[in-house]
Amino acid sequence: MNLKSTAIALPLVTMASLASAQNVEYLSYGAAYINSDDADVFGLGGTIDYRNSNFVLNGGVGYADLDGLDGNDDVTTLDFRAGYFVTQAAVIYGGYSYTDTDGDDSDAYNIGGEYNFNQFTVGLNFEDIDESGVDTFSTIYAGYQVTNELELGLQVSDQDDLDTVTTLTADYDLGDTELFAVYSDNDSGDFFAINGNYDFQNGFRVGGGYTDLDSDVELISISGGYEIAENLWIDASYGNLDIDGASDEDVFGLAISFETGRETLLVDRLDTVQTEALGVLGSALAGPRF
Repeated sequence: MNLKSTAIALPLVTMASLASAQNVEYLSYGAAYINSDDADVFGLGGTIDYRNSNFVLNGGVGYADLDGLDGNDDVTTLDFRAGYFVTQAAVIYGGYSYTDTDGDDSDAYNIGGEYNFNQFTVGLNFEDIDESGVDTFSTIYAGYQVTNELELGLQVSDQDDLDTVTTLTADYDLGDTELFAVYSDNDSGDFFAINGNYDFQNGFRVGGGYTDLDSDVELISISGGYEIAENLWIDASYGNLDIDGASDEDVFGLAISFETGRETLLVDRLDTVQTEALGVLGSALAGPRF
């Protein structure tokens, strides 16, 4: 582990100490390692959501070491969002994200707002990325709380009227059963991922997932986990990666993760669902939010 990943790990230790702190609505942190025939990926990161009266703060850190994926890259991400509830149902927010890829860094700024009525939440987000060739993203998003256990999400993003991306998500949590799914479609193709697990309530859980990238890349995986402390899990996974029928690889994964609570803003929950739908792979590759 180099100095970059060590610097990222230090805030995670602080996050762990905040698990029982008042006003912390959501807390997650962990690390993951993935090995295949052609690549090794190591990642770690964490997110915290804090609310005090009408103010809400959400911040995250992440680091990934990508060995074999078109070279050897280190990716460091930092992101932060602050919001204020102008009424009980309406919130406005602003955010900042920083990404460093082997010394090539970029900044992104976003502003937005959400309005909640009954089981529906609607939002609007604008993001400007300070990087050559990338301009402003506009995103309309919505969520529907079907039941206390199931939330459906929709996002439609547009990059300066050039490329429209539509994303659907589902987050189902019944306590002993969790299921996360995402489907995304744009001008270049589509993407689908689903991942879930079942907790036997005796310290063990089993899971599985499926990922499809425009019918060219498919990953099927199974996993098993053990709860080493309350809400702290270690999971091992095995998957088969099929790349356009030309490559068939075994993929092994190992992850340790802690998660508790629920994020206040829908914009943050939608991002988390997309990461969770990728299972151990999502834990290793989690990056900045829109």
